[in-house]
Amino acid sequence: MSCCWWFYWNGANGSDKGSHAGVDLLPWWLNEVYWEDKVAGTRSVDVFDVHAYPDSPDTSTWTQAQKQALAARIYRDYWDPTYVSESGSINQNWATFIQPNKTIPFRIPRIRATANMIYPGTPVSFTEWSAAFAGESDFSTALGDADAYGIMGRERMYLASRWTAPTPGNPNYLALKLFTNYDGHHHAFATTSVSDTNNGDPNLFSSYAALDPTGKRMTVLILNKDPSNAVQAHFTTNGFTPSQVTSYTLSVTNPTQIVASNTTAWSSTVTVAPYTATLLVVTGTIQLPGAEWDLNPDTIMVSAGGTVILQPKATSGTATVTLGTPTSDSGITLVVSQPTLSKGHNGRITVTAGTTPGFYHYSVPSTDTSGVAQQQGGYILVGNPPATLTKTGDKQKGTKGSQLALSVTLVPGQSGGSASGGTVLFTTNDGSLSNRIVTTDSNGKASVVLTLPLTAGTVRVTAEGQYALGHPVATFTETAQ
Repeated sequence: MSCCWWFYWNGANGSDKGSHAGVDLLPWWLNEVYWEDKVAGTRSVDVFDVHAYPDSPDTSTWTQAQKQALAARIYRDYWDPTYVSESGSINQNWATFIQPNKTIPFRIPRIRATANMIYPGTPVSFTEWSAAFAGESDFSTALGDADAYGIMGRERMYLASRWTAPTPGNPNYLALKLFTNYDGHHHAFATTSVSDTNNGDPNLFSSYAALDPTGKRMTVLILNKDPSNAVQAHFTTNGFTPSQVTSYTLSVTNPTQIVASNTTAWSSTVTVAPYTATLLVVTGTIQLPGAEWDLNPDTIMVSAGGTVILQPKATSGTATVTLGTPTSDSGITLVVSQPTLSKGHNGRITVTAGTTPGFYHYSVPSTDTSGVAQQQGGYILVGNPPATLTKTGDKQKGTKGSQLALSVTLVPGQSGGSASGGTVLFTTNDGSLSNRIVTTDSNGKASVVLTLPLTAGTVRVTAEGQYALGHPVATFTETAQ
């Protein structure tokens, strides 16, 4: 759903959110589906899918060189928490009143955080994307596509499909082959992403790395997007001991084939020619961890001043993992209350957000019982302060089987939403409710009728407001006599 940035938040008619408490379209839609699924006891969403053409400025008067430079840098839109969009459709404060850092796309982590906040366990996909500003056959498009593939793998996208598929004969077709069939024998980029950091200008330089399941082959993709200058890249590896390397290069000077080098002894310094995509296939050794683990989730959204629980879990292996002390950007705090995890036994980390909305990175180190250290990290997106629910009808008493009127009123506060058209989910531990999902009226009020059970006892009713408004909760305690 939704082609581009504006429509993520405002809908196809220009402003759907005015009819549902000011909540942006994507979080509103996913929230509605999640609650309907909870009521029905089913799951109707397998993958949360959007279209993701990076929004660009108007290039109608740009030179070809300017368009080429844009194509090479535009995918910073997908991942970079410092990249202020060059597009007028993003770089505006009124596209959304709820999301933090409104002029910075941060597209993949932002959408993944929304999905993880609202409907846990829902992966994210992009089924349309491209940014061929200088033309499908231009080499800048090949560099941009290669950047996008690397980013989407690193940022945990479930799947993605380019619109349209690269045409054989164009350089960007070969950019795809660098990931899927770089040597003509169907050898592909490795499957387990590993940390790869560089100090290059992200407009001009990118790199991505991954290991195969044996730990004996590392693939490293280097993109030198500078059309004029070579790069002397110096490598430091941690945990992996390289021995030999073969390079596969796609270049603007030879854009119709991937050129393989001879296999040579590994050198920690590599010269990368201008305007090239170079895949290094490195053989070596590494001690594989006794268990792989995940932060579960790694990236999520929470309202200012709120808390969220991460439940790190082992995803493979038999070793026990012990979590170390997390580090994070100032603005969030992390406390590990259950540091050990193994297959079937999760850890626990409590994240508390500060009062300033924004994007906050954190890292959690670990060591497993086989002696291997790992580190996992992600982002906490902190939104506006939460809305609140005020309740009417709490602590009533009634005869068994009788009915009680309950209501909550949505108070938006500084959440960025409004009172009218908000959705409230009601649940009860006993008895029955006249409605489970109720829309607030023009005064922000949502009402239900509770039918008390036929046996005496305490009945608890919970009202939940939408996640994009901070997921306010109110609890009623009623008595059947």
